[in-house]
Amino acid sequence: MKTREFLRRYAYVYLYVAAFFLGLAALGRQSVETVSGLAPLSGSCVLVIDAGHGGEDGGTTGAAGTHEDEVNLAIAKRLEAMLTLIGYQTRMTRSDSGSLATEGETIRARKQSDLRNRVKLANKHPNSILVSIHQNHFPDPKYDGVQVFFTDSAESLANAMQASLTTALAPHSRRTAKKASGIYLMEHITCPGLLIECGFLSNPAEEQKLLTAQYQKHMAAVMATVLAKYADGQI
Repeated sequence: MKTREFLRRYAYVYLYVAAFFLGLAALGRQSVETVSGLAPLSGSCVLVIDAGHGGEDGGTTGAAGTHEDEVNLAIAKRLEAMLTLIGYQTRMTRSDSGSLATEGETIRARKQSDLRNRVKLANKHPNSILVSIHQNHFPDPKYDGVQVFFTDSAESLANAMQASLTTALAPHSRRTAKKASGIYLMEHITCPGLLIECGFLSNPAEEQKLLTAQYQKHMAAVMATVLAKYADGQI
């Protein structure tokens, strides 16, 4: 998608991001209030952003040695910043390289503790939406593109997210959103949830794109736009 078309489609997210980095607040209270009125605020919905893996569990490894947990966290932080900037309540399951494990003597036990704590955090809020950020891997390096998995209550959100991310980032892809199966986190949360495989680290070209700030911002902006529309009843 050409940059101009992308900016038109996701204009209000970029408006807020641009306003923030250009120091709009310095123009005075009236200017800030004018811009803040251009997008709805959500006081009840909590968007829980989960950067997958972390700590002892680095996730998959890319063709060039990239660690999945680091890419997950980078994208999750950008998404959280954008959503917070446009007025949504957010919670991060982790904001650093560590895990959420609070018990366990073995790596396996700590991974299980980590997952249980992610579930608890997502279920803590009565009106929450979980977005879990991950990266894909496959033995054949030719595969690329985004894949969205969803819980039963998030099918419409997942379809919108899959379509938007595919259009913006991988228009050649024919992937469709799929119901999550056998994924502990998705099977134990009580809120609508998405697990987004942002790309294939096993694909050298996609791995390099996923490491760039521009591509991460592009992806986070699409996610933020879809989530904002869903939270406000537009999907």
